[in-house]
Amino acid sequence: VDLALGLLPQLKAGYFQRLLFKQHYVCMFRRGHPLDRKKDMTLREFSAAQHVVVVAEGTGHGRADELLRRRKVERKVVLTVPHYVAVGHILSGSDLVATVPERLAQALVRPFGLAYVRHPARLPEIGINLFWHSRYHRDPGIEWLRSLIIELHGEGAQA
Repeated sequence: VDLALGLLPQLKAGYFQRLLFKQHYVCMFRRGHPLDRKKDMTLREFSAAQHVVVVAEGTGHGRADELLRRRKVERKVVLTVPHYVAVGHILSGSDLVATVPERLAQALVRPFGLAYVRHPARLPEIGINLFWHSRYHRDPGIEWLRSLIIELHGEGAQA
């Protein structure tokens, strides 16, 4: 693996990293969902809804679930999936709600007919980083690829 992108707090010693952007978690659901008529969602509405939860092993996204548990925020989990890839399809055909990173939500809105609102639990902002091993730090090809990723996906890049 030449590069890794994401919320990967376990990558520390021996790796370089560059912050690409920061984002918040949001609550996402299909357009027309009973919660779609509001600008904001309350914690009571969040807890009453049925949820699909992404259990993204090997990433830091589980910290959001951990924080919700510590704050004693209840939710009715009816489905868990191993990654975010299926979330758009699942939400578009159901009344489920998902907690997802905001940039993912922005990408899923149009193709899947979804909507999202600010998360009622006010979860902390997360940083998405670009990682590479120290042995590739001066590799010209990897340097070029890193600069391209930063240009295309870093803070301030055009969507």
